[in-house]
Amino acid sequence: MIGFDNGVFQEISKISVPITSLSVNRGYGVFEFFEVINGKPFYGERHIERFKRSLNILKLKTDFDNRFSEIIEELIDSNDFSDFYIKIFVLPHDQKFEGFYKASMYAFPTEMPQYNPELYEAGAHLITKKYHRFLSGAKSTNYLSGQYWFNEFKDDRTVDVLYHNGETIQETSRGNIFVVKDGQLFTPEKDILKGVTRSIVLDILKEQNLSFSETDVSLETLFGADEVFLSSTTKLVMPVTQIDDNVIGKGKVGKTTRKIIAEFQKIKKSYCS
Repeated sequence: MIGFDNGVFQEISKISVPITSLSVNRGYGVFEFFEVINGKPFYGERHIERFKRSLNILKLKTDFDNRFSEIIEELIDSNDFSDFYIKIFVLPHDQKFEGFYKASMYAFPTEMPQYNPELYEAGAHLITKKYHRFLSGAKSTNYLSGQYWFNEFKDDRTVDVLYHNGETIQETSRGNIFVVKDGQLFTPEKDILKGVTRSIVLDILKEQNLSFSETDVSLETLFGADEVFLSSTTKLVMPVTQIDDNVIGKGKVGKTTRKIIAEFQKIKKSYCS
């Protein structure tokens, strides 16, 4: 597979990061991730917009800030397959700061394991942790907390960690959350990374005239919900039927969630056809 190595396209096995890099020594960097379907980035323009926001928040600049779309297109053309995922990293190697860090850019294709289809029929499980991500509006390389707590997953249906502050919920380690109660949908607005899949779900809610609100969502509201679902690049729209030891609603995938899943699949099927 061919990757982008800070200006050069070459085999990804030849791409490396110096051990002295600030990104390695301080865990500092920006990360972006999206799916390519039939040779076209799925909502690529939204991913690039978020990518640029993350760079601004973390005060990173590259030599390629005006060429992101061009580089992604060339990366896709350089590989002999049409359906895959792309990871992008922007990593500062030098600790010198002049209002920003000069950073190197790396991008490469990758495959991701698919979630068990039964999760979309029976619902997934989550565990909760009291935690707040630093600079949550940026998609950084810091996934330490979520990775650390993966060892507490109790079964194969547990797919992620949901963060909260003791009163309200924020996001999972790799996605966003929606709560359905009495026909009304709620999703956290503050202290989260606003995912691209989340934005597509919001589009669906508007198009389907479903009542929703971007607002604080309490733990009490969460555990008393009729339905809960997640949104993310890899999970897509995934129903949740249990959080910790709390069964959500009737413990089954609800009709609102099923409707949104169906609408999302229509978009995905038609977007890159």
